[in-house]
Amino acid sequence: MLSDIRVLDLGQDVSGPFCARLLADQGADVIKIEPCDGDPARRTGPFAGDEPHPEKSIRFLYLNTNKRSVTLDISRPAGRSLLHSLARWADVLVENFEPRLRSSLGLDDQSLMQVNPGLVVTSISSFGSSGPYSDWKATDLVTSAISGLMYHSGDADKEPLRSALSQSLYVAGINGASATLVALYHRLMNGNVGGRVDVSVAECMTAHLVQASASYAYTGGLRGRRPAHGAPLEELMPCQDGHAVVSAQGSRPFSDVADLLGIEELKGPAFATAEGRIMQGEALEQLILQGLARWKKNDLFHAANKKGLVFGMAQGPDDLYRCPHLSERQFFERVHHPVAGDAEYPCELVRLSEESFRTRRAAPLLGEHNSEVYQRVVGLSEDEIEQLRNSAVI
Repeated sequence: MLSDIRVLDLGQDVSGPFCARLLADQGADVIKIEPCDGDPARRTGPFAGDEPHPEKSIRFLYLNTNKRSVTLDISRPAGRSLLHSLARWADVLVENFEPRLRSSLGLDDQSLMQVNPGLVVTSISSFGSSGPYSDWKATDLVTSAISGLMYHSGDADKEPLRSALSQSLYVAGINGASATLVALYHRLMNGNVGGRVDVSVAECMTAHLVQASASYAYTGGLRGRRPAHGAPLEELMPCQDGHAVVSAQGSRPFSDVADLLGIEELKGPAFATAEGRIMQGEALEQLILQGLARWKKNDLFHAANKKGLVFGMAQGPDDLYRCPHLSERQFFERVHHPVAGDAEYPCELVRLSEESFRTRRAAPLLGEHNSEVYQRVVGLSEDEIEQLRNSAVI
């Protein structure tokens, strides 16, 4: 779909590289520009084979499939000159530097627009390119907290819970990719005029809190964390081999839940209504736990859904790789890497057509495409490339 689109990926760690990877997955030609010692993600574990190695970081391998890699020190004048030569070739530049660093790296609007007025520059940062927090550093924990997400996570009588696995950074990458496509469409319709796409990690997370934000906007009321004592439904609860979700949602009567769990007492009048289940929450919880102790999570999930009940289960990585639904949809695709070996990666984020996604190449080795890119894209000779290599510019 994007085979005519050329992208420079200056992103590091998660948000920028994930944005660029999503474009690469749909066919864009993505050149990853790394510092001479590599994207910091290369030094982030866990590592394939449990062996720390710059070509075996599992995070890096996942985030950088379908890209080429060149090394370039853009903090030096010669490096910035090369970057601008590459920018003339590109349609999109993705970066996630702190806004205050952009001018010193030649990534400010004036510099880039002089080089390529049609360039779409997608900038992802913790708090966006303007405002009093714009240059402040943040981690996933900070952006998840300040966005308001953690305020609503967990029980009311306990501290807020964090989400795991850097979710705010991946959400920002998804938003960055979709906004980049909108900017490319705008460029197409407005005479090849580029511009900057400004993505704030924290604001991406705040935008997900629609119900809580709207409640405050319209009523001034604060929707906090879930009550500590209430009906133990729509919650993860232990079963034989993990955790399952018992739900009373949908059109089925609660007696169907009682029948499935095999607990006759659940059919009593005290639990017949939603109000009663809340008032008798502690007793209800004990009875549900008795029922769950008879079930394995996968068996319960399938049996419930066959009866039209909206149950769920907590799946670990091993469950996901064995999941028949994901297997049928070919969600995982095997990728061969010359150093890390073979592994199955999550495939398409969305499906546009049966042939929209194929892993064309594994994550690149550090600087693997230096000669190819600097010769064919920039027009340098082998001697010039060797001089840049010797002077540690690339």
